[in-house]
Amino acid sequence: MVLLGPPGAGKGTQGARLSRGTNIRHVSTGDLFRSAVEANSPAGLRAESYLRSGQLVPDEVVLHVLEEYLVNTEACDICFDGFPRTRRQAERFDDILEQVGLSLRLVIYISVPDDVVLRRLASRGREDDSLDTARYRLSLYHSVTEPLIDYYVESDVLVKVDGAAEEGVVFDQICTLLAQRGLDESDD
Repeated sequence: MVLLGPPGAGKGTQGARLSRGTNIRHVSTGDLFRSAVEANSPAGLRAESYLRSGQLVPDEVVLHVLEEYLVNTEACDICFDGFPRTRRQAERFDDILEQVGLSLRLVIYISVPDDVVLRRLASRGREDDSLDTARYRLSLYHSVTEPLIDYYVESDVLVKVDGAAEEGVVFDQICTLLAQRGLDESDD
């Protein structure tokens, strides 16, 4: 599954909650890249300047890192957040999933108004979340990533939740959607 939404929508928060309460593995591309930067890996070094300025990491770098991850990971239900961000990434992601015997069964669009996004980003305290960078990232989201909503509606895998609601309410909405799709295996 994919969690789709603007920066600050709560994708990482909800993905982490899912991984604690279900058998779904949460994979944040942001965290993967931050780890790669800290490890001084070639992909991390290529991605670092983009991450610091709030720009999107080039598709070929993102796709390479994710393909390596999927090839080297046991089969399981995975929740991606922060990926895909472009239509090209989404199309290539579909191809990669097919190559490794997986499929995308659900995209959860966490919808949040811009003013809430900016307020959340300003309060996170991350180095890459200055107000100017946050505005730029939000602008990039609207121009580059938001068109994925139509792509996934056409693929009949997208559902929308109200991300402006309280964290627990959003989580409950997501759990209901998972149950409806048969993806609600608890981590008992």
